[in-house]
Amino acid sequence: FSLQHLGMKKAILLIIDGLGDLPTPKTPLQAAKKPNFDKLAKGGASGLLAPVGRYIVPGSDVAHLSILGYDPHKYYNGRGPLEALGLGMELRDGDVAFRANFATIEGDTITDRRAGRIDTQTASKLASELSTKLSNNVEAIFKNSNEHRGVLVLRGSGLSEQVSATDPHGDMKLHPCQPLAENAVKTAKAVDEF
Repeated sequence: FSLQHLGMKKAILLIIDGLGDLPTPKTPLQAAKKPNFDKLAKGGASGLLAPVGRYIVPGSDVAHLSILGYDPHKYYNGRGPLEALGLGMELRDGDVAFRANFATIEGDTITDRRAGRIDTQTASKLASELSTKLSNNVEAIFKNSNEHRGVLVLRGSGLSEQVSATDPHGDMKLHPCQPLAENAVKTAKAVDEF
């Protein structure tokens, strides 16, 4: 099947994620040596896109869904399921999937949210030890992806995705997972136990 048969030309869409930055005095992209990108830009079309709406800075997951034609308000179920499917993990009805990071913790303080950006091989060794049975008949299935990144899938009856994130972002303290709905207490406890 050829797109040219329909009068369409072939195209390559490059989504250069994470380059939105303020100039100080140049953006990192302006300051970088990038002859291949420059060549592509001269021979094609380039520009900026507000995939969700003007002045809304979405996460990569939401932006990519929108760019590919999916309304994130309708189709977005969180980053965890996208990451799990990208890793070829089987998701069943009732599973709750979380995008996860390896992190470095000292006491109750997270000293590095990316564990020094450990290499994928080391992360794979660590991940092989993390899948386990938790209390309340919940199975924790963990798989790493690239470097410090991974996915945690909780499997069991009565789980809910209505729980808080545990990423501290600013204060770097280890925060317990909070249920955001009455039916999410079991899930929050499983996240904390894991």
